[in-house]
Amino acid sequence: MRNEGNRHFRNLAGNLELFLGAYFVAFGILAVLFFSKTPNRTGIMASSGSVLLGTLLILRARRLLLWHRWVFWTVALLIIAVPIAWLLPTVVSLKR
Repeated sequence: MRNEGNRHFRNLAGNLELFLGAYFVAFGILAVLFFSKTPNRTGIMASSGSVLLGTLLILRARRLLLWHRWVFWTVALLIIAVPIAWLLPTVVSLKR
């Protein structure tokens, strides 16, 4: 019974870290694109830090979740690429 609860919490923590990491990576990439035209580079550095933090969270979630490798990376790629594809036209139009 104790092992069942441990698996539940590993699954919960892995899903949380996967979605939080994907959020940081996706919006960090969009923020890098947004701040690339500003003369102050602090925004780019902070955005790059969020991309790095998100990548580390995704790699940790890979260890926590006991999914097949191709399932995990397919889901991770989708939850990173969909917000970028959805918001990229807006970010590009703001840079002009």
